[in-house]
Amino acid sequence: MADKLKKLPFFLPFAGCRGQCVYCNQRAITGVTEVPSPDYVRAVLKDIKEPREICYFGGSFCRFPEETIKAYLDCVAEYAPAGSAVRFSTYPGDLRDDALRALIKKYPVSRIELGIPTLDPAVLAACRREADPEKIFEDISLLMKDSLPVGVQMMIGLPGQRRESSLRDLTRLAELKGGERWELRLYPCLVIAGTELERLYRRGEYRPLSVEEAALWGGEFIELVVVFGFVPIRIGLQETVSLAAEVKAGPHHPALGELILAEAEARRLVKLVPKGPWQVPRRDISKFRGHGGFGIKRLAIHAGISENEAAKQIVYES
Repeated sequence: MADKLKKLPFFLPFAGCRGQCVYCNQRAITGVTEVPSPDYVRAVLKDIKEPREICYFGGSFCRFPEETIKAYLDCVAEYAPAGSAVRFSTYPGDLRDDALRALIKKYPVSRIELGIPTLDPAVLAACRREADPEKIFEDISLLMKDSLPVGVQMMIGLPGQRRESSLRDLTRLAELKGGERWELRLYPCLVIAGTELERLYRRGEYRPLSVEEAALWGGEFIELVVVFGFVPIRIGLQETVSLAAEVKAGPHHPALGELILAEAEARRLVKLVPKGPWQVPRRDISKFRGHGGFGIKRLAIHAGISENEAAKQIVYES
């Protein structure tokens, strides 16, 4: 199963992008300044002994010329160990061409991750993204018709975006996917150096989320993600030395993902048992006791009881 394979990522910063989203600086986020060529990928794969999930992240993979797409995919088919798979990220509209989808289907594709930060046309336009949500739905439907495995990358805290609209976006995608298993990544918006968003922030035209705001919004979002049958696989950007140096504002915190998961779990538990007791796996202790007892505080608030009482109502299980 591809989801059990260890990932081997190759970052292709801005490769295939037709423009630059206001919040995006992929070189700053990843620390990768040059796009690795298929020759480079082949050289790396020759030394790999165990099956891997080869991941092409960044840029927009299916906006390469077809021969370039094929060259990257052939790297996996011809040089990766047997049983390997390939995952890539791209814009929803990049696979409208029937012949290109037919080409993709010839390879062991484990997941096509679609960048869908929002479905709000005004927010998409403000971010300099393609701004027709109905077209996005048509594009996803083509992939579903061909049984290609879909994943989505979404964002919160974008310019002009509101919590209610982000939850509505998720609801619409859930209606489209039905019972399919879609993986989901959630990225709270950060102000990265060298972006248009940084300029908007400096001029006072954009207010980023605080860490707490991102934790509460993200927690409500992730709670709904699970209810709708998505599989959350990543929350927040991976912390790197490069990223830490380039973030100028916004909810930048090394444990933001855990704070968001703590809020989501607190909401879920209180809905199940309004005043406790709450059974919590021992592996999740840090979500409740860590970070100043953030999870306990959120349980207390949602349950309408004191923090001391909330802490007493948690039963940690092996």
